[in-house]
Amino acid sequence: MAALLITGGVVTVAGSAFADDDSGSEGGLFSALSSDDGGGSGDSGDSEGGSDEESEGSDERSDEGSGDDSDGSEDGSEDGRDGREDQDQRRGDEKNGMTEDVGEVEADNEGAEVEAAEARAAQEDPFPGRDEAANADEGDYVDIADVEANGNIGEGGVFNGGSYSVDCGVSDHNNSDNYMAAPGKRNGAQHVHDYVGNQTTDANSDDGPLQEAADNGQTSCVNGDGSTFFWPVLRDINGQSPDEGEDGGSLDGNVGSILRPASADLTFHGHGDREIQPMPTHLMLIMGNAKQGAQDGKNVNAKYTCSGQGNENRITEQYPICGEGEQLTRILDYPSCWDGENLESEDFRSHVFFPDEAGNCEDDQTPIPALRITLKYDQPEGRTFQIDSFPNEQHDPRTDHSDYHNIASQASNDAGAACINEDRTCSNLPQ
Repeated sequence: MAALLITGGVVTVAGSAFADDDSGSEGGLFSALSSDDGGGSGDSGDSEGGSDEESEGSDERSDEGSGDDSDGSEDGSEDGRDGREDQDQRRGDEKNGMTEDVGEVEADNEGAEVEAAEARAAQEDPFPGRDEAANADEGDYVDIADVEANGNIGEGGVFNGGSYSVDCGVSDHNNSDNYMAAPGKRNGAQHVHDYVGNQTTDANSDDGPLQEAADNGQTSCVNGDGSTFFWPVLRDINGQSPDEGEDGGSLDGNVGSILRPASADLTFHGHGDREIQPMPTHLMLIMGNAKQGAQDGKNVNAKYTCSGQGNENRITEQYPICGEGEQLTRILDYPSCWDGENLESEDFRSHVFFPDEAGNCEDDQTPIPALRITLKYDQPEGRTFQIDSFPNEQHDPRTDHSDYHNIASQASNDAGAACINEDRTCSNLPQ
């Protein structure tokens, strides 16, 4: 493989009743709404890549590094749990900090017997966890005004030098597949993805057909870049579901109308004190972990904030409740140190790494452009939005993740590296 309307009353969503208690934040925002269930495990950070991340739907590959489980808001404490009890304190206990990943992990080598047992289980229940589906918890949300200035959390996001970006628009292509983590498996992600770039991406995608589509101009990118970029959709849980009663939709606990991003910025940055090498064609990258709950917080790299002056340095792992006129912002930072040899790995992490706090790669690693995807949304009021997730991950904001498969031409990749190394700002490089 190449891989409610909120009207101030009570609102019922997917079987759970939410009420607005009118105790909201100073900005006139609605107060906390809590869900009744607790939760879980999830997508891969889109490791999705078979391993952590999504493994979407398949646990056959493995997970990685270590990470942090926490990050809740002070107002998401004990009273909104409704039976969640401890849940290993993974939500609502700490404020806005984030424990760093220890790094990439190796693929899981559990032996033939364990793998055979997992294969049998997958046949018996191809879409596990549906009985644990629940909406996000009250403690998964925080008023952006309560987030302390921190500049950056998690891994990546330390840049210098030049940059280049590509305009691929916003998504008009969705499905609940993940050809990286669950190749050939329909609904392998058990949650819906937004795609930009290559317009043919589905469960059966691979280097050949994706490259052919790119060569034929089947891409949303204005410069003809046929790469594929994808991430879980964000939903207004009080809106009308386009996939009610369907796999990836309400059958997997994902309810409400899909929110289309107001903008999607795809920018590749320089970092560290060494020259950046061109992004290798057909390199596959993942960030985050869609199954972080099931995997004890490994590889979490969720970053949210709000647009608007003063919020630039307020980054949180929780869903931020933004002020009037501000947009919810998701930041997806990818690893940018390559082993110099492999375009993918079994766990989709062992071949790429995050740089250190100064943006530098290890001596035996190759610095490549650092991809940051920034998504902005016109946010529903109050705690009425959440990202899609595996059902047993219960829309934990820390399951945010994204996948990237580079199918840009070698000429474009070379030109991008030159922009970075020459400290220039470039966009929509020709293919």
